[in-house]
Amino acid sequence: MIIKSASRMPGKGMREDGIVLFTVLIALVIISLSAVALVRSVDTGTVIAGNLAFRQASTQAGDGGTEAALAWVKAKVDADVKQLYQKSEANGYYATWMSGCDLTGNVTPADLTDNVDWGGENPNNGKCNMKGAAVPQAELPAGYRAFYVINRLCNQEGDPTGIACENYSTSTATAEAGLSMAGGGYAKKVSSGPTRYFYRVTTRVEGPRNTVSIVQAVLLN
Repeated sequence: MIIKSASRMPGKGMREDGIVLFTVLIALVIISLSAVALVRSVDTGTVIAGNLAFRQASTQAGDGGTEAALAWVKAKVDADVKQLYQKSEANGYYATWMSGCDLTGNVTPADLTDNVDWGGENPNNGKCNMKGAAVPQAELPAGYRAFYVINRLCNQEGDPTGIACENYSTSTATAEAGLSMAGGGYAKKVSSGPTRYFYRVTTRVEGPRNTVSIVQAVLLN
């Protein structure tokens, strides 16, 4: 019996095997790159979510500055309201709105001299001359620190009666309903009669991952 062995064209099978191997390697590279991209995407999403959480927490921590400022102003009103006629730098209180200050640091970022000296880190602020008072650590989450300043919304120190101050009374409430107090809207009138006055509280909160939030509130005594 004669047995004939099957033969194949020289080089054809080798070329096919090489093409298959090359295709498999390309597929592995694509899968590997996709896996790396997926991992990086998940990591980036986690970092962004974490940063947003820290930012939200720092904004919420700003309530501590508002509460501390409210307690301080209320104590002065109850004891002797005339104590609010003059600034108290040690307590972060200023009897005028200090229009020369860049409270956020974003209006003139290249000029630090008009920034508030929040934590003793910017003493050369001759255009502003405001220093922040520290918020008690008990009012803040762990890992955060905050400072606040209080501005009475008047154009000068002294008895608010007879000077230009933002104030609230029955007549002003009716005349100015719906108006904003932003920018140049301050001090368009002179105080008169039994009125209540506005105090602006600005709190700067510093948290983990260099998060910084500025929170403002307006108090009415």
